[in-house]
Amino acid sequence: MISTAADALADVHPRDEGLPTPSRTRRRRLLGIVAGAIFTPVVFAAMWPVTFDSREELFEIPKGTWARRMAGEKREILPSEIHLLVGIRNVLMLKNSDDVPQIFGPTLLMPGQTLRIPFTRPSENSFACTAHASGQLMVVVEAQPTWPWSRLIWRVRRMLRWLSKP
Repeated sequence: MISTAADALADVHPRDEGLPTPSRTRRRRLLGIVAGAIFTPVVFAAMWPVTFDSREELFEIPKGTWARRMAGEKREILPSEIHLLVGIRNVLMLKNSDDVPQIFGPTLLMPGQTLRIPFTRPSENSFACTAHASGQLMVVVEAQPTWPWSRLIWRVRRMLRWLSKP
């Protein structure tokens, strides 16, 4: 018996045409779950506003810092860069808990004294600092991330800085 293309098509049920196989359906469902698991946190990170409990970023110079530095210890007690956000976390607070005065920029911090420096606009500021082995401290003041894309970028940069800490 000779079969034609029309006979072959007649054997296919009209409802079965173009339907995915069960394995293809499972793959699509799994891909949707994986995409949702990745996409949902990204959307939340972009949409969630940036907030902190306080507008102050506190850094303390611990007791014995000067003695350890004079003994030749090169360990950093403060980060070499401090990042602040205008309007959110824009006050740098330094507390000298050491036994000797410390210099920060043009200011002499006596033992037990606290220095508060508010920043009002984005900038990069380099300060002389005797608490650092290098003698310098960089304060980077960033603009407030107001748009979702800028919030996401800010959070990714912050996470990368945290991961690169020794």
